[in-house]
Amino acid sequence: MASRDKSDSFRDSENPYLSETNLRVLDVKERRPIGNEIQCITEPSLFLVRVRVNDIDEITVGSSISIPSENLGPISEIRLKDISGSANQELIGAISEAIISNPDNHLGFFNRASPMNLKFHSFQLLPGIGNSKALQMVDERGLSGWESFEQVDESCGIESVRLLAERYVKEMEDIAQTPRLLDLIVRTEI
Repeated sequence: MASRDKSDSFRDSENPYLSETNLRVLDVKERRPIGNEIQCITEPSLFLVRVRVNDIDEITVGSSISIPSENLGPISEIRLKDISGSANQELIGAISEAIISNPDNHLGFFNRASPMNLKFHSFQLLPGIGNSKALQMVDERGLSGWESFEQVDESCGIESVRLLAERYVKEMEDIAQTPRLLDLIVRTEI
């Protein structure tokens, strides 16, 4: 990836990946005759991307690459339906690792979640959480909230990181999902 030139504000405004710090590798693909490509999830904003790679010797599935890097070509977004089957299998785990690496906004969802209307709570956006479970979670949270995902999991009997990761993947599959937790929690500054 080319070094960032702060004087070129026009180019900076078009690059949505400037605030990204890492790429978590989902799959390494050989693209003949042009070389190699990796399919990744960016951190912290969780964009699905592909990147041409100059040297794949130290790149493995699951590894994290700091960006910018001399070894990487341009980053371009890729749709979920266009990633490889191997990358798709790694996706929930990679997003879970990204959530654990950058827990503040994600944990903040559990601490700030509130009713969306009289019959639907924000917790119900997570897969498998119904009305009664959402009410139980609100009671368990209390006024002080949770300090870690482990506290959420123990008090509510759920896998909080996995549920968030599954919701994010669902939003990547269907861009019509609303509200979009990816946009509300991850891709905006709170």
